[in-house]
Amino acid sequence: MSKGYITIAQNSEDIDYLEMSYALALSLKASQKNSNLCVCVDEQTKKLITDKHRKVFDAIVDIPWNDDAKGDKWKIHNKWKYPHMTPYDETIILDSDMLFTDSVDYWWDYLSKKDVWCCTNVKTFRNEDVTSDYYRTKFTQLDLPNVYSNFTYFKKSELTFEFFRMVELIMTHWNVYFDKFLKGVGQNWMSADVAYALAIQLLDIEAETCDYDIKDVPTFVHMKSMVQNVPENQIDSDWTKSITSELGDDLQIKIGNFTQTLPVHYVEKNWMSKDKIKQLEDAVL
Repeated sequence: MSKGYITIAQNSEDIDYLEMSYALALSLKASQKNSNLCVCVDEQTKKLITDKHRKVFDAIVDIPWNDDAKGDKWKIHNKWKYPHMTPYDETIILDSDMLFTDSVDYWWDYLSKKDVWCCTNVKTFRNEDVTSDYYRTKFTQLDLPNVYSNFTYFKKSELTFEFFRMVELIMTHWNVYFDKFLKGVGQNWMSADVAYALAIQLLDIEAETCDYDIKDVPTFVHMKSMVQNVPENQIDSDWTKSITSELGDDLQIKIGNFTQTLPVHYVEKNWMSKDKIKQLEDAVL
């Protein structure tokens, strides 16, 4: 059975998702035995791919059919297409603004027990469980499954295609599904997390796709500022302005003097710099 990670790299006017995907691929090469990364691109981003990318990307796949995210700054609208883009039998979805430091290869054995396994618990930079619903009031109000779409495992199966078909319907007809199922407090814009959660709820497959008893597989450090258990008056909405961080020569990430051993979703795109990419290149290439 082939296994690998997948991410979408669609550059917008001021966000270089391709370069972040390149950094992600380097970090996988440095830390994982199974370091395969498939990168999915649109026509414009594909033109930016060079030999350096081809050296570390296991596969480069064109986003099929229409580009549903064309013209949008946040490139989320194609996130129902993963089963149609992956070259692997077993796949883990990642966001491009993530880095790995330590091996999580053993997670695959756990994840393979389900056809779809969504991450339902994430960590602060101090490795505490995130309990705040600061960004998730709609999840609380509507009792949506607490899923984080940017770490989702799936294998090719009937359940997988049924799930992503429902995600497609929700994303394509967002206004209809929002008006019928999602009105109330919290965000009114579409996010992949909300779309995935609603799909799970409507299909009544929470037990098949989520495991709330296992909090450490899969999980990641989620660097959204207001869930770090830091008083609001002591942290900026951009965490990089309030908390020190560094990528060491050993490729370990320290945030606020805490060494990160889990995948890090750094969120703030400006955190990924040319210097950090050079460190990763020097260690891997």
